[in-house]
Parts: sequence; C-alpha cells; structure tokens
Amino acid sequence: MSMPAFQDTFRTAVESGSIIGAVVVAENKSGTFSYAEAFGQADASLDPQALTPHATFWMASCTKLLTTIASLQCVERGLLALDVPADIARLLPEYAHPEVLVGFDAHGAPLTRLAKGRITLRQLLTHTSGLASDFGNPQLSAWRMRRGEGPRFSEADVVGRLQSPLVFEPGEGWDYSTLGMDWVGQIIERANGGITLEKYMQEHIFQPLGMESTTFHLEQKEEVRGRLTGMSVRAGETGGLVHMQGHLMHDPASYGSGGGGLYASAPDFLKVLVSILRDDGKLLKSASIAEMFSPQLSLVNKDVWMSKLKVEVVNRIMTGGMKVGTDLSWGLGGMCTLKDVEDRRSKGSLAWGGYPNLFWWIDREGEIAGLYASQVIPAGDPKSTALFAEFEAGVYQMVKAQE
Repeated sequence: MSMPAFQDTFRTAVESGSIIGAVVVAENKSGTFSYAEAFGQADASLDPQALTPHATFWMASCTKLLTTIASLQCVERGLLALDVPADIARLLPEYAHPEVLVGFDAHGAPLTRLAKGRITLRQLLTHTSGLASDFGNPQLSAWRMRRGEGPRFSEADVVGRLQSPLVFEPGEGWDYSTLGMDWVGQIIERANGGITLEKYMQEHIFQPLGMESTTFHLEQKEEVRGRLTGMSVRAGETGGLVHMQGHLMHDPASYGSGGGGLYASAPDFLKVLVSILRDDGKLLKSASIAEMFSPQLSLVNKDVWMSKLKVEVVNRIMTGGMKVGTDLSWGLGGMCTLKDVEDRRSKGSLAWGGYPNLFWWIDREGEIAGLYASQVIPAGDPKSTALFAEFEAGVYQMVKAQE
C-alpha cells in the first residue's frame, strides 16, 4: 500500500510550525485495516520530545462518549430509564424541581422561575435538558459571575458547585452542556452505590477493552502522566503556537468529570470507537448502539442546533470543520451526519471531539472509525480542522485502495 498523501501534509505542517504534533488512528470493522501514526513533537517547549502514538492526551469532550456509554449500560441494567423524569429526580435531587433563568432585574440580580417540565436522561445526553455551559451561554456566565464564581469550564469543582439554573424548559431547546454531562457522571455514581466514575469505567469500559492508558486521575497513574502531551496556544487564527505551562484541568482531579475529564492515549480511545463500530457486545447491546446513532432532536430543537452552526467559527468548533450547512442532528454521545459527506464519512455516522482540537468519528455504513488527537487551543483551530479533514478523507482512500 502506497503512503497516503496526508502524511506529507502533516509533516509539512509540523516543519512550518502550523502544528506542534498530532496522533492519528483509524481502524475498519473487519480488522483488515489499522493505522496509527504520530507526527511532530509532544509540546512546544524549548526541549520537546518526539510525539509517539501512545502519548497521553486530555480528551476533553471526547469523554462524553464514554459517559454516554456508561449511562446506557445503567439503562440496560434497569438502574434508570432514558425517558423517566422520576429517575433523575431520585438520583439527582438537585434537579428534582429545576428552576429556569429568565433574566436579571435592574440591579443585576438573577430572575428565575420553577420549570414546568422535568429533566430526563435522554435530554441530558442530547443537550436538550436546559442545562448549558458557561463558555457558550452569556446569561449563565453572568449568573455565575453574579455569585462570585469563576468559569465552570476551568474549575475542578466539588459537586455542590455544579448546580446552576436551566436556560430553557427541559426538552424545549438545544444548548451544548458539559455541565449536563458532568451531572450524568454523578447519576452513574449514585445509581451504582456511590462508586466513583473512574472505578465504574475501569470495571465496565476500560478493563473489558484492555484500556490501560485511560484515567480521570493522573495522580493515580504516573506512567500515563509521564506521557502527557503539552498544550499549545494559537496566537490568532493564523499565528504561531506558544507552549502553555500546565493544563486546563486540575491535577490532581477532585472528581471524575463526565463532561470532559478523561486522559487517554489515541489507541486506547480507538478501542471504544471500534467496539461500538463492530457492535461486539463488550460495551452495549445492539439496541443501545442503534439508539446512539438515531437522530434524537425534534424539528424545533434541530433548528436551534443548526442555527448555531450558521456562524462559521461555531461550526468549526462544533463540527470539526464540516461545511456550513451540512445536515446534522444529535444522537446519544455525539452528532449524527444525516447525509453522506463527500470523500469522508457516510450518512448515519456519529462524531464529536474535544476542546484542544481532538476529533473522532464512527461510520457504521462505511465500516470505519478514527481519531485525530492534538492539544492545540482554542477549539476549532482552522489549521487543525483542515488537517483532520485531510486525514479522514485519506483513511477512506487507504481502505478503498486495499480492497
């Protein structure tokens, strides 16, 4: 098999300083195709090490896929249901009677009212619960600042500080919510007798798949921390990259953030993608996997989601650089592609990513799954999304060439 063209593009990007480094991995359903390669350096420091395929990445919102899988395992075991508000009220009494933020008075004090509806697990998994993220919702940011709290995104909060009002009625909108998925993590813990999310995933996801380089707690796995890739900051959309001291998540972590707290190697994360692709029964039953890939949004909520994607920079962040106007919905664990994407994934694929420009996809029709892993901020970096697109297209070319 000839070398894919994207390899030269990646090497040129590293040499020119467009990126510091990236790891890309992909595999097909049958196992006849497997690809893993590292390009560049582990960080932008003065004395960097070469990046390796088994480097550790902060997976950020890629975590949401595993939290979704864990919650669906709980559904399969009868611990709660997708559409029963009473289950959320029982396991999440903080939101048994949620309040909706409706604005602020003349003195800047927040105004809330009791929600008419109640939250379900499906709503939490599809970002339609009314919970939002500070970094994407100005009203919620203002509410938190009024309370004298810092941005939720950059804090390792205790559970008591996760609570916030809804920004719309449950089921009547769409707003991306890392906070909501953090609460799903808490639901999993409480439904399983108070076990930590780390321990739950170790028993029900990591060990069944042989994932030895994945954790919420670097302080518990020094060998994983020792391979941690450094974070780089882009100076403007077209500027160079600067090494960032430290990381965005607290280390040690005070809790397992189901919305964005995992660290993993690319090959480890690929094991999850491939397990779902193959429907091998190691993680979920076939019916649960089918539900993950089913478009979940109502027409009204889909319009809200798609309207956000009309803004080019938001579209880059949310979709990993898909063409503006690409028809997309939301499944359980990621966004659903509703039409074939030329030279890339097929209709019905599931995909998402993570803040420092990580992007994954699972294409059941095309029988391919893959991941682009980097540690570049801010999200939606144009140079990173362009490389991801070329890698994804290159994977399909390689698979086709060996048929």
